[in-house]
Amino acid sequence: MKRRTWLKSTFAGSVFLPFALRSKANAGYRVDPVRDRIPQKGEEFNESFVFPDQATGRLTRRLTSYRQFNQKPTYHINAGFSMDDLYLCFNTWNPDSGSALVRANVETGDCKVIDSAPPGSEYPFMGQSLFMIPKTNYVSLGGEQSRLYDIMTLEKTILFESTEPESYYSAATGTCDGRYLVFAKNDHRYNYRQDKDIKDPYKALGFSLFKLDMQTGERTEIYRDETCKGGHIVSNPVYPELIVFHRDFPPKFGHGGDHGKTSRDWILNIHTGELTEIQPRNTCKFTWHANWSADGKYIYYHGPSHDRPYKEKVKAERPPYKDGWGSEHFIGVADLTGDIVWEKVYPYLYYGHASSHAIENIIIIDNLLAYEYISGIHWQDRDNNDNPRIELIGKHNSTYAPGAQTRHPHCQMSNDGKWISYNAQFDDRSDVYVLQMK
Repeated sequence: MKRRTWLKSTFAGSVFLPFALRSKANAGYRVDPVRDRIPQKGEEFNESFVFPDQATGRLTRRLTSYRQFNQKPTYHINAGFSMDDLYLCFNTWNPDSGSALVRANVETGDCKVIDSAPPGSEYPFMGQSLFMIPKTNYVSLGGEQSRLYDIMTLEKTILFESTEPESYYSAATGTCDGRYLVFAKNDHRYNYRQDKDIKDPYKALGFSLFKLDMQTGERTEIYRDETCKGGHIVSNPVYPELIVFHRDFPPKFGHGGDHGKTSRDWILNIHTGELTEIQPRNTCKFTWHANWSADGKYIYYHGPSHDRPYKEKVKAERPPYKDGWGSEHFIGVADLTGDIVWEKVYPYLYYGHASSHAIENIIIIDNLLAYEYISGIHWQDRDNNDNPRIELIGKHNSTYAPGAQTRHPHCQMSNDGKWISYNAQFDDRSDVYVLQMK
């Protein structure tokens, strides 16, 4: 039986929650129906141009120039570029209008529309819920309908469709050998920002993790938890049996968990069920995000520090920074046993994300230490004061806003180490870029 056949027959009628963020129109940008027309399935176009990076002079290609929002996959390692590192997929859309899924040739800027959705579609292409499945030409999308697309043939396979109002699935990610899809199913919907004052968060607990065999179609529950919500799955780039995922505890879940008392990041062996805790040294155990190192032997994590509440310590002190005191935060590295290899508290936080260099053990950050700059933390190359060497990579020039994921660069490196992709938003619209590393 062909893969697309068993997928359709096995999972028709399953449940899937919209993972993509649906941004509303910003007052400062007016969509032009001609200039910003949504391209249709199979259509080819090239609207890119090349320029030197502002900070390093590296060749940078802006892949998009039209429509209000263009957004590439998030920062998960091995989930952004095609297996030959030639293509990057992204979603493009206008608010309250049409949308499309596009593949872009990063060398030339040539784009082709994999699929499109008309205005008002039940299954639009919006937000960052895109994952390239390693060792395949498939891109996975989340939403009310979960789909796989072959980025070369444009063939679509439906994995799940939402039929139940309460439970929902996360977007599926793929193991590094291309054998399994791994995804989470939460028992209850709960939006912290919208529901925190009107719904009891302790009634939103319970989730399961599943693996789906891409060859046989067999789906197996690999983990069950009644104490929290779960998701944000990242597959190890070397060891196909390992994933890192979030256990989000009430009352704040992904916005602070149980006020930093319990670890958020955990390693799971999807075959044996062995669970390993990543517990930062900091008194705050809540981390924002985690990712794997290039060699698959380490976890990179970062989060808000609780060691020294800066508002209290500055009452009788003069701030050393020109724009006042900063909020402390930590960046760290753990090994596969959960032991902390390195962790450092930094004094001034610019909110951002930690991703991974694809070839070397370097943490790629899109802010955190330097606002609007892409940097590399060479954590294995440290001075006598335990400070790692910081490499300037480029300048993304984007801004950050709560709930506006198109503003977040979410840097991601191609598997050959040649390109770093990022989102950038300004003038109330967002575009997709690739920066050439070598």
